[in-house]
Amino acid sequence: MAGECEEDDYMSDAILQQCEDKRPGLVFSSKIAKQFEQEKKQKVSNEKSKVKSKKQVEEEKRTEGLSTAISNENKGFALLQKMGYKPGMVIGKHGTGRAEPVPIEIKSNRCGLGTEAEAKRRREEMQAMRAKMATKRQRLEANQKHTFLQRLNEKFTSKNVEKDLKTSQAACYQLDIECGYDKPVESFHWPSHCLLEKKQGVNDEDTEEEVVEEEDEDQCLLSEEEKLETLTKYLRTTYFYCNWCGTKYKDLEDLNTNCPGDTADVHE
Repeated sequence: MAGECEEDDYMSDAILQQCEDKRPGLVFSSKIAKQFEQEKKQKVSNEKSKVKSKKQVEEEKRTEGLSTAISNENKGFALLQKMGYKPGMVIGKHGTGRAEPVPIEIKSNRCGLGTEAEAKRRREEMQAMRAKMATKRQRLEANQKHTFLQRLNEKFTSKNVEKDLKTSQAACYQLDIECGYDKPVESFHWPSHCLLEKKQGVNDEDTEEEVVEEEDEDQCLLSEEEKLETLTKYLRTTYFYCNWCGTKYKDLEDLNTNCPGDTADVHE
């Protein structure tokens, strides 16, 4: 009796066998738990995919209905057949009507009738305006490019003219000195520093001022191109000398025969 009344020891095997083994990692490892979770999510996803939205159902039914030809059970189609209509024929008294039913256009927005045509007209006007602006921009860029290239060409030409003028002045000074001239025919025929050297008997400051005044007068009257043209003509007619050839010819006939011309372009 005493043994029956005694309670089982909580550490005995009888108590442990009645308990469920829920030690983590023993049966349900992390890999198995992750697999169970994925299967659960897949099951929920499959359940959701079975339920289609109202819009999707309407679209499927509409597509199915439009792709199916009208059967003979349709009363309207039966009346047409009694009047001699056959599938594929056009309707109308003279056979100029429609061969297919009027297509269905589903209106998915809440805009009023005619707004799509107005929006299309505005889009076309906007595209035309953009095309016009693009053409105007291209024309402006082309003009700017042409102006830029023209300025570069003028700058390059001006530098070449200045260089040729200095070379011609040096040649003219040397040829005039060889012929015994004390001063040039025109003040711009000689370099300015050569004019200063020739006026040694006068005060240096006064001489420099006179030379500067003469040069200023010449610059006001003639441009660099005109000075070069005048000096080139003087050298060719007086000394039969060509600045670009760098040669002094025997006479005018020899100059005209062997020299390409009196400009820098023909010597390139």
